[in-house]
Amino acid sequence: MPRVVDREARRAALVSAATAVFAQRGVANTAVSDIVKAAGVAQGTFYLYFDTKDDAVLAVVARIADALLDRMSVRVAAAASAVERLLVVRDVLSEVAAEPGASDLIELMHRPENRALHDRLAEDLTPRLIPLVEAIVAQGVKEGVFRVDDPRAAAWFVLAGLQSVELAGTTISEMPVALAKATELALRALGYQRELP
Repeated sequence: MPRVVDREARRAALVSAATAVFAQRGVANTAVSDIVKAAGVAQGTFYLYFDTKDDAVLAVVARIADALLDRMSVRVAAAASAVERLLVVRDVLSEVAAEPGASDLIELMHRPENRALHDRLAEDLTPRLIPLVEAIVAQGVKEGVFRVDDPRAAAWFVLAGLQSVELAGTTISEMPVALAKATELALRALGYQRELP
């Protein structure tokens, strides 16, 4: 009787193996053979799920982006005001940086040999965050606490400011304070004039 393979579980195992090998060796220095060895499968099995190593890189990026966005969306939905919601975005980003194992992931993403992985994460995550932040800004305008004419452009501005904290080479230990300062500047640029929570 042929063995039944759970395709989703096998693909997930390959993505997990790829994540681990990328962290250890770097994306550029990882071969498909390294991934399959870590996953404990034959090389041909890899090609049942991915056409190239780049496809595996995209799967790793998608997993990271999905987890971050899911976590952020749940927490934002639980907050009431626009300011509280924007602070949730900041807090989730800060918490991710402080989690055990996150420093390895952040270090992985910022190694020069993993520039492609970093860029793909930004390319995947940023367009998905724009509607979330745009809705927060629009809510703030409705609440009378933000004063902007174009919530979408304001969302671009806010996200660019938060991303610049990372692009400036901020260390993991400095990240929460830097994100707090960037968020405060974003709130002021949005027209928020009350005392910050």
